[in-house]
Amino acid sequence: MRKLCLKNGQAVIDEALLPVDICIEDGKIVAIGNADAFGLTPDDEVVDCSGKIILPGVIDAHCHIQLDTGIFATQDDWGAGSCEAAKGGVTTVIDFVGPQPGEDLCDALHERRDQAMASIIDYTFHMTALDASEKTLQSIAKCPEWGISSLKLYTTYRPNYYLDDASILKILEVAKAAGLTTLIHCENDAIVSSEAAKHAGEDVLRAYPDMRPAMAEAEAAERMIRLAQYAQARIVIAHNSCAETAKIVAQARMRGAQVFNETAPQYMFLSADDNKLSPEPWRYILQPPLRDVSNNEALQRSVLFGDVDMVITDHCAYTRAQKTSSKSSIPGGLPGLQTLLPLTASIPGMTWPKLARVLSRNPAKIYGLWPKKGAIAPGFDADIVILRDESFEIDESKLRSFAEYSPFHGHSARGIVETVIRRGSIIAQNGEICTALGTGAFIAASTH
Repeated sequence: MRKLCLKNGQAVIDEALLPVDICIEDGKIVAIGNADAFGLTPDDEVVDCSGKIILPGVIDAHCHIQLDTGIFATQDDWGAGSCEAAKGGVTTVIDFVGPQPGEDLCDALHERRDQAMASIIDYTFHMTALDASEKTLQSIAKCPEWGISSLKLYTTYRPNYYLDDASILKILEVAKAAGLTTLIHCENDAIVSSEAAKHAGEDVLRAYPDMRPAMAEAEAAERMIRLAQYAQARIVIAHNSCAETAKIVAQARMRGAQVFNETAPQYMFLSADDNKLSPEPWRYILQPPLRDVSNNEALQRSVLFGDVDMVITDHCAYTRAQKTSSKSSIPGGLPGLQTLLPLTASIPGMTWPKLARVLSRNPAKIYGLWPKKGAIAPGFDADIVILRDESFEIDESKLRSFAEYSPFHGHSARGIVETVIRRGSIIAQNGEICTALGTGAFIAASTH
């Protein structure tokens, strides 16, 4: 078997940046150290990484490729979505199984896996639960057999997604017994409904942040953590949009709660001012919405200090046309697969080891992909990103995003991705795809 050697680079190893060579064989990392000890032959491939940073492949633990909510559907598919991800250094995604009301969860998983077969990156899924019926609870208990380690629940979005506290508690108890981790979209539905009524008749694009206030998220997060503690269950607060929620999570951990936390670049680099002042406010509609600009720096600090465990995209590739076709009914969600790594790297004070922790190590450990994914170490899948440590300005015309725009257009970023390796194969180089569709694989996640 031909070996691949990455030589002369600076790699993140055990949360430190070290000058090492990396030997890859049969899709796995087999050795780290000095290339002279790898037993290379003239037939092996050597990549000179002088002056480059080498990171573990990014795991986007919360994204939506080929999404269909029953109301809106993104126009991308897994071929296009995975290519976007690879160009940005993402080698694995955790997407979602979105069953329709009453649909068997196993059938929904098979449908989702069939859709993802065109992917060039690896993938697994969170299972979405829409009710707490006996049929659903029995299916949740079987998720570990299907290679699924996590659930997704919602505290809002009537009628299809909303679950009341009693239903959530039942699901958390079953999840605990099955060893599953539960990701929860936290917004108080009563507050959201009340604010939506108060702002009825206003320009939705401008008023949107006020219609889903930060208090709605903080209240629901606190309540879900308390329910999870009662059930002794592991949970993740989804797409934390405000620093107050990060504080709630930190306090809960101090009292023993098994709770983790994720945020996204939009909440650290965009703000409600973009909704209210931008000439194109359609670019900034998402749930939860953007917050006050003072929240940006506070959330960035939360990521640096470890109060936020993961940075994710919540990627939704709704096109420019979909976003601008109506002012009263606008699909919520932003594209972001190609910009996750460079935006997170641009946080003031961010180091490459810290970046690898929030984009690779922590997602792998939290969702049962460790020790296959998440680190550069012998025995791990050879999922690797090679980049230049240079700053640049995001230009949506150069991203070739399926959404045809980026909400981060004009923002500063750091880290120019040159080479992306997935299980030992180079899949992207200098923004060009180097592999065939369908070379990605479903990765069975283990439970805790």
